[in-house]
Amino acid sequence: MRIRNGFTQAAFAFFDENGFLHVQAPVTTVTDASGGATESLLRVEATLPDGVKAETIRASIKEKSKKIEELKRSGSNKEALAAAVQDLKKTTELAELVEGEQRRTRTYLSASGRLHLESHASALGNVCSFGPRFQACSPESRRVLAEMWMVEIEVAFSELEDSMQCAMDFLKSICRWIMKSSVEDLKFMEKRVDKHVVDRLQLIAEGPFEKITYTEAIKVLKQAKNERTIEWGAPLSEEHEAVLVEEIYKKPVIVYNHPKELKPFNARCNDDGETCAAFDVIVPKVGTVIRGSQSEERLNMLSGRIKELGLEKKQYEWYLDLRRHGAVKCSGFSFAFDTFVLYATGLNDVRDATPFPRSIGQPNN
Repeated sequence: MRIRNGFTQAAFAFFDENGFLHVQAPVTTVTDASGGATESLLRVEATLPDGVKAETIRASIKEKSKKIEELKRSGSNKEALAAAVQDLKKTTELAELVEGEQRRTRTYLSASGRLHLESHASALGNVCSFGPRFQACSPESRRVLAEMWMVEIEVAFSELEDSMQCAMDFLKSICRWIMKSSVEDLKFMEKRVDKHVVDRLQLIAEGPFEKITYTEAIKVLKQAKNERTIEWGAPLSEEHEAVLVEEIYKKPVIVYNHPKELKPFNARCNDDGETCAAFDVIVPKVGTVIRGSQSEERLNMLSGRIKELGLEKKQYEWYLDLRRHGAVKCSGFSFAFDTFVLYATGLNDVRDATPFPRSIGQPNN
């Protein structure tokens, strides 16, 4: 917890020194910014029969109501009438449920606040946010939780190269800070957990980063002797990331220009039509700790991506308005705070680096 506290102080010190304004991004949203948003747990799920329509149920209600009137006029036994009334009640409840589902706006626990940060950046320039983000993930994962704390930034009048440079400067700054402010705690972790803790921090603080395109990464991985082959268009697995940073380059690696299918809908499409202006920062031991991109500022291209992915355009109208009324180029990134604590402490499971870990299906405190 002291090391987490040190990284929190280090992050805000970096942002203060570089003119960032700290703002708040919402936790619930109607937009899926990353493709990994978790549908809101605040809403009670309703299970409906396949193909059921409100019109059909309403017609059935009319028929059932007529039957009840006929039973009343004919003087039939009370049991038959009571059964018909109960049947009508259940059908009416089903109609209300179906109509409620049709009116409902789908909401999410946010996987990223960067869409909202872009709105702030368009008015204020450099902005940052720090808070919980949510994603659907395997409960067995040792690096990812359903609820993760993320540092996110957005910078107006910037492109992909600017964000990659900012990401490197940010990581170097917080590593230098923690090596100065948490000397005793790091010595403890070196002695009891992992003797390479300080060496890894030094690797980022003082060493260079390797920058390669996704296409180049696939090429060198195919040339390397690793058990898991990979083809262009597939996401890099944890094993592939480890090969890149621990065996091939032996340093932090930035992989950029990923296939557009692997990244958020708003990542700027490159001229080749296949890749987008997005990047991952990969470090030894824990893999990707930063994911970033340049946002698509061209209205027609952004609208096309929303349509291509089958997203509900009306939920993104507020975001599209940023382009309709005078767009500027923006870029930014999300930093996986909890994952980086593993890197700095030598721990192997993110649950050990988080005070109250949240996993899918395991809300036990």
